[in-house]
Amino acid sequence: MTAPTNALKLISHLESVAEARAEQDSGDDPERPGLSSQEHFEQRVTGMLDELLDTDALDSIEPLEPVVVDMLFRDTLARIYGPSGTFKSFMTLDIAACVATGSTWHGQATRPGPVVYLVAEGLRGIRKRVRAWEQHHGRKMTGVKFLPRPVQARDPEWLVLIEVCRRLTPALVIVDTQARVTVGVEENSNSEMGIIVDRMEQLRAASGACLLLVHHTGHDEGRSRGATAVKGALQTELGVTRKDAPGTGPVITLKTGKQKDDAELDDMEFGIHAVALDGEANEDGSPVTSIILVRLNATGQAQAHTGYAGKVEEIAAALDAAGVPATAGRPTVERECSRLGIQARKAVLEDVVRHRKAAANARNSLPPGTLENP
Repeated sequence: MTAPTNALKLISHLESVAEARAEQDSGDDPERPGLSSQEHFEQRVTGMLDELLDTDALDSIEPLEPVVVDMLFRDTLARIYGPSGTFKSFMTLDIAACVATGSTWHGQATRPGPVVYLVAEGLRGIRKRVRAWEQHHGRKMTGVKFLPRPVQARDPEWLVLIEVCRRLTPALVIVDTQARVTVGVEENSNSEMGIIVDRMEQLRAASGACLLLVHHTGHDEGRSRGATAVKGALQTELGVTRKDAPGTGPVITLKTGKQKDDAELDDMEFGIHAVALDGEANEDGSPVTSIILVRLNATGQAQAHTGYAGKVEEIAAALDAAGVPATAGRPTVERECSRLGIQARKAVLEDVVRHRKAAANARNSLPPGTLENP
């Protein structure tokens, strides 16, 4: 049997499962065929009454779990948008890499977890971008799985994607871009985009991940393009703008356009840094290059986060996130760094060991309750 035939059979099976669930939700109960329509209705009324919560029961609802603290959250729908040329895909890849590797994202702590990235456009450039990030940060982008093609949200194959993400249980799923997975859909129609929102919500619910859409602006560059039905469903919306200044290069600004249940972050500014990839050259001998984003401070200068001290702290944070004991010696740290794809010299790892032990001793010497009430 050929691979396409297998895929078609799987899609047919998933559609059958979805239809069966829809029939069950409609009130038809194949296990109790003797019940009348009124009895079915009364059962559903009773079930909904049992779902109602009083004020005390609200405390049983789990709070949102952050993916990037104060910015993105698991089990929510989010979007990052901006005009073409604002490097929003570079920013999104940077977020994906930091979440997957447990690295701090430009001062914002992350909760590490797997990432699924749908590269629905710009496929030929993704390898260079990943290699530039890895070279700049001195570690592999472990934990990110790339799907190098779009999956249409209204196609039966979307059900396959839902099942893949359900099995992988990622912390973050990125769809880059929204337009490339909604081909043929009238994006200015609230009714058509409402169906797309439902498809996105199915993926979010099945995976428990933060589903982050990458999108463009329209003629009005101050807002995301298309129907408002999508924005209404978002937990978080982030806007990216670009301003070119002579002699200093572009300044990329990230703004929190919507944060449904939390305070909005202050604006964050970034510059671009060119990276010449080690050991790679074009046919004419010129270096193969890509870029990464660097955070700018209040004076517009790039913040130094890749220096020696910063590297020690980043590696220590990654080991903490991976559950490596703070008392681990250099052989253990070296082995765990190799497993996590972190590249560092032995001298750096020795400082990482000392840094982690000193931090652990400092925490242990604090009075009870200090960490809980900073």
